[in-house]
Amino acid sequence: MEAGGAPIAALACRGIVVRRGATPVLDRVDLDVHAGSLAVMVGPSGTGKTTLLRAIAGLEAPDAGLVAVGGATVDGLPPHRRGIGLVFQEPRLFPHLSTVENVAFPLRLRACPRRERSRVARALLDEVGLAALADRPARLLSGGEQQRVALARALAAEPRVLLLDEPFAAVDPNRRDSLRRALMAIQRERRLTTLLVTHDRAEAAELGDTIAVLLDGRIHQHAEPRAVFERPATHGVARFMGCGAVLRGRVVDGRLAVAGAAIEVPGADGPACFAIRPEHVALDCDAPLRLRVAEARHAGTHGRLLLVGVGIEVVAHAAGDALPDVGTTVGVELPPARLWRIPAGDADAV
Repeated sequence: MEAGGAPIAALACRGIVVRRGATPVLDRVDLDVHAGSLAVMVGPSGTGKTTLLRAIAGLEAPDAGLVAVGGATVDGLPPHRRGIGLVFQEPRLFPHLSTVENVAFPLRLRACPRRERSRVARALLDEVGLAALADRPARLLSGGEQQRVALARALAAEPRVLLLDEPFAAVDPNRRDSLRRALMAIQRERRLTTLLVTHDRAEAAELGDTIAVLLDGRIHQHAEPRAVFERPATHGVARFMGCGAVLRGRVVDGRLAVAGAAIEVPGADGPACFAIRPEHVALDCDAPLRLRVAEARHAGTHGRLLLVGVGIEVVAHAAGDALPDVGTTVGVELPPARLWRIPAGDADAV
């Protein structure tokens, strides 16, 4: 622990800037991943998630900023001397080598004796559930099996920090859950400091001790999953994390004017911005807020409604067997206790 009892940041990024021409892909990114934790970074495509991983790993030199591992700056060090393992979306195995030879490759580069590297590689394959496939050619493995081999290969280098760039994206959905469970078990058992990139919000909530939201080249929020989902720091976070509505206006006498109705909201009077998740939006025939059903469709475990009014769209979840008809008008309850007031200072707020 650091002085004062704060967790140690095993991975720290300070002011990372990466430009493509005059355009910043990463704009002064600060990010801490505490020792032994699994942080998940989310954001839309093209926002700089992979670029940040490459800068941390030493595969791309930032225009400004620094990266530290275990409190020591690694800027200027080549990738293999940073103590960082990186698993890409594509496994990038050597197809002409066997499974065990692929895992042993980092040990081979370190001149580890043949017998020892075989022992270590086979133990790692057992850890990821592929001991029986140790001698199979890598080209004959399934996508999920190849990604497990890539993970074992990254672990063979005994990294202090593990980076994972959308490792499940190319895996068959039926095998994705088992691969997630394997990763979580290994990370927890080894207490391995890990930063995983995904665009899947549900995956982020399931895996992450913390979630960092990267939008427009900046970290907008980095907190525990519940805080990011329920208490977004900015309008952008609220939208990306799937809030059912973002309401903006002026609070007068504890109420906010929404589509012709005055609804109760928390906090002081004045300009404000509120977010609410779709699972907290309720249909209530007696509610003063009346909205039209623009869409109603089944979404597996629930129904998804798009409700519209003058200047507002609200997404709500409802029981899948009780969806109102499209075009009808319904009463909508936005419980004050579930409305989160986005902090002042958000550029998107009123």
